[in-house]
Amino acid sequence: MQIKSKTKYKKKLISIVEKERIYQKYLQSIIFERKANISGGCLHLYSDSEEWEDQWDENWFFIDENIRSHAKLFSIESGSDAKGDPTVLYDPQSRTAFFKNNNYYGWLKSVALALMGDVLEDNHNIFSAHAALLNVNGNGTCIIGPSGAGKTTLSYGLLTKSNTKIVADDWFYFKFINSTVTGYRSEKNTYIRTDLSQSWKEYKDVMKYAKVDNKGRAIINLAKAVGKEKITDAADIAKFVILRREKGKEITQKVGPEEALKHLLRNDFFNPHWLQNNDWKMRVRREAYMRLLKKCDVLFLNTIEAPEESLNKILEFAE
Repeated sequence: MQIKSKTKYKKKLISIVEKERIYQKYLQSIIFERKANISGGCLHLYSDSEEWEDQWDENWFFIDENIRSHAKLFSIESGSDAKGDPTVLYDPQSRTAFFKNNNYYGWLKSVALALMGDVLEDNHNIFSAHAALLNVNGNGTCIIGPSGAGKTTLSYGLLTKSNTKIVADDWFYFKFINSTVTGYRSEKNTYIRTDLSQSWKEYKDVMKYAKVDNKGRAIINLAKAVGKEKITDAADIAKFVILRREKGKEITQKVGPEEALKHLLRNDFFNPHWLQNNDWKMRVRREAYMRLLKKCDVLFLNTIEAPEESLNKILEFAE
């Protein structure tokens, strides 16, 4: 079964029988293994290349290698010189994914987050947001939107201001606890573009802490750049900013949860990395996001202005 995807890699569901056949085919070629703690879940990576070893180790929180895994991810025939069509083959029964022909670490990272998201969603009522989450003036503020709308630029711009802390710049998990909804950090260190300083001069020296890869990105220890006090593990979400970049649209527009949900649904929640998009999954996500949106003030922000102008709009909204 082929899964619709807006990413540049393909996704296909496979049976557990097919999973076992592929597993046996590649098992002998595995030379690198590592387990990662992703929001309390254990993901086991297997790879036939050590190229991304340093990035993987820097990216994730440590977990004891004796812990049994909740999901398995195989990175095979991949690396910066990989050829062929990048493809994820996923068996939801055993929570095993095979990522072939991938030449971009960022996709491997996203598939790892999506794979663990599938486990958390089904078994723990914890949900995924392909979005940034910051604590701005005491308010957990989610920033979500399409690629190129400015999510990363604005997130790191906010981090240069006082009274702001970052939970996640790309992906967080959230769950409902009594009357609140809390978002949680998913990665130990962040994977960011080297050109960030073009928008914010405060990051001009940030890349001296990391090795830049073939895509002009690097895993960095953000605490070294902005200080440990600017990083937090969780935030109760109260503000929800949906980015768009469209000429002729209002710069800011406050909307209710129903209108916001319709927009998210039309755009598949801006998450092209989910490994399953069946009717049941969409129902679960729709209900979770409606609960989330009902607990938030929601703002459409059109980012056609200069980044500093958009930044000020978010700061004002999050007061």
